Amino acid sequence: MNNYLKKLIEINKNTYYLLLLLLILINLLFFNDIIYAENNKWDIKGQLINGTTNSYVEDHLIILHVSSDGELEEYSTKSDNLGYFHFKSLNYADDSVIGVSSIFEGVLYGKDLGLISNQNDEILLTVFKASDNSENITLENSTVMFTSVDKSKNLIWVMELIKVVNNSKTTFKPPSDNPMGMIRFGLPANYEDLIIDSDLLGVEFIVIDKGFAVLGNVYPGEHQILFTYGIKYDEQEYIYIRNLQFDLNNLRIITENNLNIELPDFSYDQNETFVNEIKYNLIEMNNFKQGEKIKIIFSDLPQATIFDKSKNYIQNFDRGWGMFILFFISLIISLPILLGKKRRIKS
Repeated sequence: MNNYLKKLIEINKNTYYLLLLLLILINLLFFNDIIYAENNKWDIKGQLINGTTNSYVEDHLIILHVSSDGELEEYSTKSDNLGYFHFKSLNYADDSVIGVSSIFEGVLYGKDLGLISNQNDEILLTVFKASDNSENITLENSTVMFTSVDKSKNLIWVMELIKVVNNSKTTFKPPSDNPMGMIRFGLPANYEDLIIDSDLLGVEFIVIDKGFAVLGNVYPGEHQILFTYGIKYDEQEYIYIRNLQFDLNNLRIITENNLNIELPDFSYDQNETFVNEIKYNLIEMNNFKQGEKIKIIFSDLPQATIFDKSKNYIQNFDRGWGMFILFFISLIISLPILLGKKRRIKS
């Protein structure tokens, strides 16, 4: 009997230890995030520098942005007399994502910092004085790629990549009272389906006469603008003209092998290049000046057939007008029939 009791006690102890271990595991699994948040406090330090004068910016507002668990929170502080700022005791999980920003002379500056747990060094946030003078803006290079021709719609599809360079230590801020002071890019008169993308911070693009403009600021350094569009042509020959607002250091024109082009105003060599393992023709030229005109003549362009034109007409046919025309035709057809019936009744 005593041996039986001893075995029972041992079994109960084992069960007790097993249950205790299970409770610990459950606690770790379900309450880990809570414990982690309570025990982790983060300090974010940095300095605000004026890149134009190479001096610190004192008594200036800095915003810290924290994204955690799908929610965005913001904290603010001011720089001290040496430009230093400090966000203290931030209680967030280590996978929270942070960034800092500041507005200087009406221009927004920001920096994405990644995970809060990776911030071991002091942040250096650089701002610049603003100017509406665009004389230091140049185009480092421009790649114009005539990607394909849709003969059924008489459309040439174009993709352009432009590298814009601000060579100064000031941020270009377009004048608010002069729309012509914005950075502009010309497009053919009969373009369509324009799509624009850029790595410029916080800018928008607006369609203007004969092209589009950058509604926003251009910071010192290099930036890229990518845009695509279609060109509508009617004849076998089409003349593409581009007027340059800025100096252009390098121009690359890439075309399909079945496209015949000519630049009558320039001397150039035509070579082969490969894009995604597809062979294209390449023309490369350098050193264009502001105001210069680039003319490209397309010849022997494929033409849409009557079937293509009919198909396009049906696809683009406005449904509202179509219903009206069908109603009008049915009215014309039915009117003589009704009149004929009335005459028979009278007779």
